[in-house]
Amino acid sequence: MKKVKELRSIPVMQAANPGGMGGGGGGRGRGRMGAGANFRFGSEAGMAPAGMTLDQEETMEMEMAARVGNDRRARHQHDQDVFHTLLRHHEQIHREVTNIPTGIRSLTTSENPDIVKLLHDHVPAMHHRLEENFGLRYWDPAFPEIFAQRDKVRMEVTLVPNGALVEETSEDANVVKLIQAHGLVVSLFVQKGFAQAQQQSPLPADYLRIT
Repeated sequence: MKKVKELRSIPVMQAANPGGMGGGGGGRGRGRMGAGANFRFGSEAGMAPAGMTLDQEETMEMEMAARVGNDRRARHQHDQDVFHTLLRHHEQIHREVTNIPTGIRSLTTSENPDIVKLLHDHVPAMHHRLEENFGLRYWDPAFPEIFAQRDKVRMEVTLVPNGALVEETSEDANVVKLIQAHGLVVSLFVQKGFAQAQQQSPLPADYLRIT
């Protein structure tokens, strides 16, 4: 499940994380995007997941990341900042998802170059985290489930000039249901921003859980 392609001539990880996703040099990266006063980069202080405070969520995720060293802790903080920034500016993001027999094909784009840079950061980072079982959103049942099924998921990520094209598939019919449900949740993140991200992600009624 390993493939990330780039259809552009400039570096992808150039704005938010100069150290790249494999190192510990990302940090928060605040103030790097340069899009003016209407564009804020960083975590959202008011985000509180359903049934858990933001502090509890962040403490849990940081503790999990810290178990494997400071490198992952820094990466997680960076990934969280990028995700929260995308949620904050969700109205500038456009997403199209097509269900296919083996999963989904999605195209996520923006007309804002700074948002595009964040998409070029976020999408490969999430692909990488799935590959290495570096989980997140532990309080949300659908996310631990997709990490638990990671060996049955194939992701092909193509970075395009205005965003990212992703094909996420499986040969397991049960996992296909999970992939399609996750694709819908990500679309809801784009539609509703923080209002959706604070909610648990529903699993299909006929999906057979393994967690």
